[in-house]
Amino acid sequence: MPNIYNELFYSGLSKEDFKRVSKPVAEVNRKSLMFFSIVSGVFWIAGLIIYLLQDTYIQCRYVYICAFIISMITLLLSTTLVKRYPRLLFPTLMLFNASLYAAGIGMAICQPDIRTVLMIAIVIIVPSGFIQRTIVNNILQILSILVLAILGHFYLVDEVYSFSLMNVTIFAIAGLVIGHIINKSRYQRYVYADSAEKLVVMQKNYNDDLQKEVEIKTERILALHNQLILGIAMMIEGRDNSTGGHIRRTSKAIEILIEEIRKDDDFGLSDEFCNNLIKAAPMHDLGKITISDAILCKPGKFTPEEYEIMKTHAAQGAKILHNILAESEDVKFRELAENVAHYHHEHFDGTGYPCGLKGEEIPLEARIMAVVDVYDALVSKRTYKERYSFDKANEIIVSLMGSQFDPRLNKYYQKARAKLESYYLSEMMD
Repeated sequence: MPNIYNELFYSGLSKEDFKRVSKPVAEVNRKSLMFFSIVSGVFWIAGLIIYLLQDTYIQCRYVYICAFIISMITLLLSTTLVKRYPRLLFPTLMLFNASLYAAGIGMAICQPDIRTVLMIAIVIIVPSGFIQRTIVNNILQILSILVLAILGHFYLVDEVYSFSLMNVTIFAIAGLVIGHIINKSRYQRYVYADSAEKLVVMQKNYNDDLQKEVEIKTERILALHNQLILGIAMMIEGRDNSTGGHIRRTSKAIEILIEEIRKDDDFGLSDEFCNNLIKAAPMHDLGKITISDAILCKPGKFTPEEYEIMKTHAAQGAKILHNILAESEDVKFRELAENVAHYHHEHFDGTGYPCGLKGEEIPLEARIMAVVDVYDALVSKRTYKERYSFDKANEIIVSLMGSQFDPRLNKYYQKARAKLESYYLSEMMD
């Protein structure tokens, strides 16, 4: 059995947590009661055998027989009813405790020496006042046995002395057993712990498990949320005959460009920013859902009036994302996604739309998205144009650095160029 920690720790748990830990604690106590019922039964059998081998104190045999029967009853109860109804542990323990006192009183009555009665009473009753303090109980029991062993040798006849010392030792051991179990069984108001650390670890493990469960469910909700938004974006792309695969390609292209920026980052981008931008990229044209099919699906170039209507998709996309993500706890992602949708058509020189922002007035995430968006438009076939060669597309992108695009992005684009061309080449082959 584990060492007993001599204090009982107030649980300090919620009602639900207490119910969770009380059952395993009760199970430990039940097994302890089973164990000590068996041990005490062995004590009573040993005592009975001793008295069967001698002719004196015949009445003591019946005391040991009764004590043995009660021990077996507590063993039977602890293996059946107590296992099913943990609340019965305490009354069963009290029955076991009563058997000890009854045996002690019975043994005292069975012998004629009043001094022995007094000494047995000291050994059994006095430590019971300290039953909740295992260490104090141990010391008192040992001292009581020593007192009986020393004084009894001088004041008791040999027959009474051997009888008393044997019984007091048995009862002292049984008393310590009872104290041990009682200390462990106070789980109605207290949670027993072998040490303070055990309770702390138990609570920490429960909190960690709960936190992991919350994180897993939160991730699932976010994944479902993102899939719904991506699904909307894909449906919009399905309406636009001129941009087939645009969302998929720009999502991959933004990953390639971000990978190079991370290697030599003059912008000081965090991992959170980069991951959020990759997640937000598929949503940049979400506002096209507000554009009529007559304009969105038109096979040729737009008229000036149609182009003005088409340009409203940027602001509309930001509004849609604002509403969709309004309840999201990830404020940074929400703001970044709105910025990408709203400002990815702004130009570094201030000639873009919808707000005519200039330079660093344009959020960085939108400046990065702008490069990828235009690159995909150049190297992809549209209903109104054939795709440009990689060299031609590169020439146009480089020429727009400083006017349409942030010039600081040029070196990252150049480093990513080979990977971009390799990816788009594989797309064409598919």
